[in-house]
Amino acid sequence: MIIERAAKGWYNIAQKGGADMAHEILSVKLCELDEKICRLHSRIHLSESAGKERLEQEISELSAECEETELSLRDELRFSKASAVMPLAKLYAEVEDAAGKLREEQRMCASAEEKTLFAEYALDFAVLAADRAVLASMEAIDSQREQDEHEERTSS
Repeated sequence: MIIERAAKGWYNIAQKGGADMAHEILSVKLCELDEKICRLHSRIHLSESAGKERLEQEISELSAECEETELSLRDELRFSKASAVMPLAKLYAEVEDAAGKLREEQRMCASAEEKTLFAEYALDFAVLAADRAVLASMEAIDSQREQDEHEERTSS
């Protein structure tokens, strides 16, 4: 659904310029985040009530989805023409690699209580990451507005 909306909206977004374009792109991304959060809620509730077989199936599906999303994001970052995203791509790869090793250790060795605490803090860091993403979005919109205002002043 997100992709369909984005595909329909990209033409309109491309026709706009400046702050409107930045706002539209970030709005699409925030819609994606909203949908992911809704799925997160649904999966947690399903996990609490599902039988072992169904839960294992959900874990497998989500793991595959995470891998696919990670590969897609890494490819997008690697082929991006914006030099500013390259340090972000490198940092993301390093963090994801380290987090993957930690998740594997948790799967193999941790007690149920430790896994619950791990999940709790992982969600806390996810909230922090979402807040940082919103902050970056707000700063991008502010910068775009300043640039648009500067261009208006210099062209008048």
